[in-house]
Amino acid sequence: MYSCGDSNQRQATTGVTRSERVWVDTTRRTPPTAAYAGASSRTLRVLIWKPDAHRALPLLVMAHGFGGLPEKFDAFARTVAAAGFVVAAPAFPLTNEDAPGGHELGLRDLPNQPGDLSFLITALLEANANATDPLHGQLAAPSVALLGHSLGGVTALALTRKDCCRDARVQATILASTPTLLADVFGSDPITRGPPTLVLHGMNDPTVGYQTAVDLYAAIAPPRFLVGLRDAGHSEALESQSTPAIAARDAAQQATIAFLNLVFGNQAAPWSATLQRLASDGNVTEADPGDGGPPRGGRR
Repeated sequence: MYSCGDSNQRQATTGVTRSERVWVDTTRRTPPTAAYAGASSRTLRVLIWKPDAHRALPLLVMAHGFGGLPEKFDAFARTVAAAGFVVAAPAFPLTNEDAPGGHELGLRDLPNQPGDLSFLITALLEANANATDPLHGQLAAPSVALLGHSLGGVTALALTRKDCCRDARVQATILASTPTLLADVFGSDPITRGPPTLVLHGMNDPTVGYQTAVDLYAAIAPPRFLVGLRDAGHSEALESQSTPAIAARDAAQQATIAFLNLVFGNQAAPWSATLQRLASDGNVTEADPGDGGPPRGGRR
């Protein structure tokens, strides 16, 4: 199905190690653009952040937006990893910032991106099961979550809520600054059904207006949660590298970690406390866990 390479380049900071891997999906092609001849396979360069831990941990896959890169998630991913998760982020073949011919020409590759995420999840879980792989035993399968930002949010929405692309292995989703109108690319079926979902959106987003998040929250079934980030724009909550973290990234990190602990650890009280703290800081919070109480995914 695929071949795999490891760059063996690692960088450790405050107990979190970042590594780079390359997986190649030989079963699907990369289409040509006006400036790129295309390829018979799809290559995913992937960054992986892993804390120093002696137990298997839940997996969070992060999907970048149009012109994004996994490196742009570095500070955010390190913080989430340090809280007890393995984080993996691919560079999509034609929409990442360094795409051949320019990412501006790659938007038509969007329908192929949910398949990239499914392929990556398979590759990561197979590495976890391989006794000779550095990732062996590091993932608490089936505890898999997905965070998508902007165009990556549309990709994540398709993977978890569209009949064309649904991957039931994803047990929690975070949709950040997601332009939901683009979801029609994946069919006209409704997006109601899906795993527990956190909608995360900057309230001053000039690219995708905040009302989009309000409408998305209303359209999906519980368990559903909304955090509107005070004074935040489109990308800085996930991509800022400032130390200490700016307010928007700090709030997004708090919400993400507490949400993942809610789903994978059934930690309802810390989640409620996080929402209260975020609201007291001027962020908007909404929570609808549904009739079944707190959502539960794979156990930590």
